[in-house]
Amino acid sequence: MSDEAVSSRIRDKTRQMLQRAASLCAVHRVALPDPVIRFDLSGQAAGQARWCSGERPTLRYNLEIACRHERDFLARTVAHEVAHLITAACHGRTSPHGAEWRSVMAHLGITDASRCHDYALDGIRVKRQRRWDYRCACSTHELSTTRHKRMQAGTTRYHCPRCGSALQHVPSRTDCPAQ
Repeated sequence: MSDEAVSSRIRDKTRQMLQRAASLCAVHRVALPDPVIRFDLSGQAAGQARWCSGERPTLRYNLEIACRHERDFLARTVAHEVAHLITAACHGRTSPHGAEWRSVMAHLGITDASRCHDYALDGIRVKRQRRWDYRCACSTHELSTTRHKRMQAGTTRYHCPRCGSALQHVPSRTDCPAQ
């Protein structure tokens, strides 16, 4: 089966799920989202819903995973991502996989909704982020590059879940650029 055929079936299923959710949007007196659908997701994530204020929502799908697990992808992953858009439209900002999202999933026919997929990913290239050492009052923690950059930019502070103290970066020799 071709990538084009699978992506066409995903687009169709997305439209079906959105139409199924139209009654929820009507009850909440909000417009049914009209997302951009892209197939540019890679790595371990099967799908992603993004909706920034003032922008058209976007659904991103991992076509490599979809081609390997098409039946389950169409049944569960598409509903999962559509449910994120409908939840945002009807309830605003909520916990990503909280009660509101689970309720939308149930409306879409998925009663055993889960946060993550369990697709076999053998042979799929996964890009891993570097880990950075941070210390608190009680132990050492490893933060991803994304969180490390947020800390370095001063936009976020992370605290230890055990002792509550702020995490502090522990520089290593590899942190410095070559001289």
